[in-house]
Amino acid sequence: MKTIFSIVLVSLITFTSFAKTAEGPASDKMSKLIKMVNNADKSDWVTLNKAASYNINWNADIELAKQWIEASIAINDNAEAYELLGDYHLRKGDLEKAYENYYTALEKGMFSLRKSDFERIQRKNLVFGRSLK
Repeated sequence: MKTIFSIVLVSLITFTSFAKTAEGPASDKMSKLIKMVNNADKSDWVTLNKAASYNINWNADIELAKQWIEASIAINDNAEAYELLGDYHLRKGDLEKAYENYYTALEKGMFSLRKSDFERIQRKNLVFGRSLK
């Protein structure tokens, strides 16, 4: 019972944090994001991750966010992009793929992520891993 309660609680916290920004950006904000990506250097995977994160959190054009995430991974196989890919799949309702990407993010970021980032991904991994059982 405690496990179910904790899963529901963490899920609610996760979804409500997304819901705070779910109203979405105005079209001018989206155009600024697109300009930011278009003006970024071809090897700037950080900007791609940042733009994808905004899109996912705003629940805006998440398919465009997925393209940016995939481009980021192609430039640099980084943990942050895999976490974002997990967030993308979570938005799409595919818990299994979200879990797989959070797990990959943990593997990729074992020694490169800051402690707080690693712990955030670890929590996502635990919550969604348990919900699959």
